[in-house]
Amino acid sequence: MRKKLNVLCICAQGANRSRYLAQYLRGKGYSTRSGGIEDDAINQLNLKYVDWADVIIIVRKRLVKILKKKFPKLKKKVIVLDVTDSKRLIPEDKAHLRDLDYVSFQKKWTRPRLREALKKYLPL
Repeated sequence: MRKKLNVLCICAQGANRSRYLAQYLRGKGYSTRSGGIEDDAINQLNLKYVDWADVIIIVRKRLVKILKKKFPKLKKKVIVLDVTDSKRLIPEDKAHLRDLDYVSFQKKWTRPRLREALKKYLPL
């Protein structure tokens, strides 16, 4: 029997996008963990998680620089998505979504964008 692929999902804080993505991928049969890469992250990423991972998925291009700085010897497959969960960064044609509460915004904007961005990489 083949071992499950270990997938580490990373976002800025480790509390929203990476946690959702890890849960989504777990439902697809992967072994997952999540964490935040910024210094003030709620769910701080650590070397143990990075070492554990076969594949790393990072949700924003801007976070790759931080990942490389914190883990300069990183030799893992890294998939880079570019999905924001900031209402102020969504396109003007979607401005009506800015009026949604946090949870509704995540359900209508962020989570569908994560799934769509990841689709081209599946199966991992």
